[in-house]
Amino acid sequence: MGHTNERDLVRRPCVAYLRRMLELEQLKRYHSVYWSCPPDLGKQRPWVAAQMVLDGYSKGDFDMVIIGYDSEVVKVWLIEFKYGKNGYTKEQKAIAESCEGTPVEAVKIYSVDEFQSFLRDNL
Repeated sequence: MGHTNERDLVRRPCVAYLRRMLELEQLKRYHSVYWSCPPDLGKQRPWVAAQMVLDGYSKGDFDMVIIGYDSEVVKVWLIEFKYGKNGYTKEQKAIAESCEGTPVEAVKIYSVDEFQSFLRDNL
């Protein structure tokens, strides 16, 4: 149930919102924005998860990566969509901590409103 809520109530609406903002050219802070959402390895059937690992996915991958760049500035956000009181996994926490002091920032997003604020403040 938590996975469905996270995917249906947070991840998919946030992805749709980001696509809409990019199509409308509403994100202006960076010359270019690249983004990607890998599949969720932890919520797959075992045989599918095994194939995904062979393809390079690993436990702890964040739900979305956004890269904002122009001629001099590059910023990377690792976005993890959560629902309710869910927090980072052990692997995600280790990744987030290793990014401190770098142009890479790990961010937990719990709602579409929070994602909209994140985009407004950062992109």
